[in-house]
Amino acid sequence: MPNEAKVQRIVNVPKQYFWDRLRAFGEIKTLLPENILEVKLPDTFSDSIGDVRAVYLGDPYPGEVIERLDGYEEGLSLTYSIVDKSCLPMLNYVACVNLREISSNETDITWCSHFVADGATEAEIVELLESLYSLIFDNIEEQYKKSLNS
Repeated sequence: MPNEAKVQRIVNVPKQYFWDRLRAFGEIKTLLPENILEVKLPDTFSDSIGDVRAVYLGDPYPGEVIERLDGYEEGLSLTYSIVDKSCLPMLNYVACVNLREISSNETDITWCSHFVADGATEAEIVELLESLYSLIFDNIEEQYKKSLNS
């Protein structure tokens, strides 16, 4: 039975800024610079539905994660999944990120995923994923603030 990790938060950035950062599928390292060692894109990468990225992680789960962009509705939602077996202690991971504009500088984001635990407890995986989503929100807010001061 699949399990769920979910973070819903109002992020202090314009919706278009968050969307542009999220939609740059090949640029995931910019959202998690401390957590991702490397990202490799195939020669055929076009930032389109069906494209994959290979993400290389360090501790505590060193190794490769291959993610596929499964779909998106422009400015509203993006869905991606992990394909094949990864270094993460889960199987059948699918995530969806939904955006809703609150004001010119506030966006309501819901990042939700489903997975099957494999190698860790459900609670450990939920904690891992929810802290990762929150870190992405924090990093995008911080990067947006810096862009205003540049």
